[in-house]
Amino acid sequence: MEGYLFKDVREFIKKNYLILTILLLGFFFRAYRSRELFMYSHDQDLLGWFIKDVLINHDLRLVGQETSIKGIYIGPFFYYLLIPFYLIFKMDPIGGVYFSIILGVISIWSVYFVFSKILSKSIGLAGSFIYAISFYTVFTDREVVPTTPAMLWTVWYLYGLHLLLGKQRRGFLLLGVLIGLIWNINLGLAVSFPLILYALFLRRKIDLVGAFKGFIAGVFVASPLIIFELRNGFQQIKSAMNNVGGGGTEFPGVADKFDRVMQLVVKNVSSLIWGSVVPVSQKDTFSLVMLFLVVITFKKMADLKILKLIWAWIILYILFFSTNSIILSEYYLNGVTIVWILILAIALEKLYEKPILRIFGLMMLLGFFSINIYRLFQIDINKSGYIDRRALVSFIKNDASNNSYPCVSVSYITKPGYDLGYRYLFWLEGMHVNQPISGSPVYTIVFPHSMVDKIDQSFGALGLVLPDYEKYNMREVVVSCSGENSNLTDPLFGFSD
Repeated sequence: MEGYLFKDVREFIKKNYLILTILLLGFFFRAYRSRELFMYSHDQDLLGWFIKDVLINHDLRLVGQETSIKGIYIGPFFYYLLIPFYLIFKMDPIGGVYFSIILGVISIWSVYFVFSKILSKSIGLAGSFIYAISFYTVFTDREVVPTTPAMLWTVWYLYGLHLLLGKQRRGFLLLGVLIGLIWNINLGLAVSFPLILYALFLRRKIDLVGAFKGFIAGVFVASPLIIFELRNGFQQIKSAMNNVGGGGTEFPGVADKFDRVMQLVVKNVSSLIWGSVVPVSQKDTFSLVMLFLVVITFKKMADLKILKLIWAWIILYILFFSTNSIILSEYYLNGVTIVWILILAIALEKLYEKPILRIFGLMMLLGFFSINIYRLFQIDINKSGYIDRRALVSFIKNDASNNSYPCVSVSYITKPGYDLGYRYLFWLEGMHVNQPISGSPVYTIVFPHSMVDKIDQSFGALGLVLPDYEKYNMREVVVSCSGENSNLTDPLFGFSD
């Protein structure tokens, strides 16, 4: 029996060794120095606070943190997926890093599966290889934030559109589920909704039964949003409409917005391939990718319906973000990253098909690998992330204990916003932390060191100024610690009560 099992495993590896190798590479790129490169900040603090609220306070929450658009909260799906990893790591936020690694490997396999199904296995391998080792996609996957699954969402959205084009009813079901999940990932992904109508136009027939099943699936998956909106007077829908419509803010003008959109699109495409390592301008890199697409289209090197979807996808994103008042960031454009990868994968396959160009194609793959592994190994480690924050908080805990302080207070000397991202870590250490006005011994966190003349302890880029111990009378300290724990009771920016 064991012999047959070993033989089956060996046959499986032999048959799938290329994608298995790509998955291992992708895992390594995402796991490399995972603790040192974990940029723990306010977003991760909010994740921990959510999970603590669910597990400790038994509050089954319908929403996560508030987004950059006031009045709109992200859905809770990502937070609930993190819970098993927090439990495994005893509520340590490092568990979220391992969840993101696993999610990234799933995304690599998804690219392989979807590209193989809609075009060919060789395009699936090329696409998954690009996704697995591109510095841009690697560090997007490594982020422990609710928007991390955006690229995974777009891969399966592409597959849903492919199913629609093939007149398969399950395409409606898949798209319904994905649409229901958007609120939990990134509302900017809704930009791609018109592609469903375009796919139906190309299909020239609508399956009403399939569409109804997809609608029901979407409503079921989005039920937390629906319940929240019914309870809160459609607060988020109103906020979304106000912001898309301008919300009373001054619109910068289509020309200026278009220029901003194109700057970010060009930057993202260059970052996907080689960033600043190769002395080729971002505009030239983008022009080269678009040239690939033009040649692929006019030479009909792939399914024309898929190529039409690619063009529509690119144009739709550029037009939408050029004609509304949303303040644009790079992550809004992650919804089109899968299209750039698909174009590059098709181009690589076509090069490999021609013996005269095969060596050139292999050299491009080797060069792409070399550039991106160089980018990985040369990355600067920001010394204000997870490791240094944990060390600083643990030091405060131990120092307070050595001085018999039942509680402490913490002040910050830093720029606005950089004082956030510590409260969950204080809770994890079981600390009672007050505001400095309370009279409790004050520990001052400094970032960067240059903001003060002297620090007492250094934790990477973080500095710590210790209390003036002689200033505090233990009786007065005990009185200052007798009230509520401010770390637990004070409002937390971005966290809904």
